Amino acid sequence: MDSCKVIMLWLLIVVYLGGDPISVTNAEIGQTFHSEQECIQRMQTIFKEAEEENNPVPKSINLGCVPFKGKGV
Repeated sequence: MDSCKVIMLWLLIVVYLGGDPISVTNAEIGQTFHSEQECIQRMQTIFKEAEEENNPVPKSINLGCVPFKGKGV
């Protein structure tokens, strides 16, 4: 019997774009969440706080929530 459980996580992905529309210089997992809603809320908070501090997220940085289904022990 397979004792592995399927784990569903949401990844907040940070993508750093290059100078042209299709180049990516770097990508990383910023944070992980147990629900899509939590991930989206965090992403919205990042944008809101950056605007409030007069330091908006640069256009060369994209954020997004991506589902990740893995198997755990």
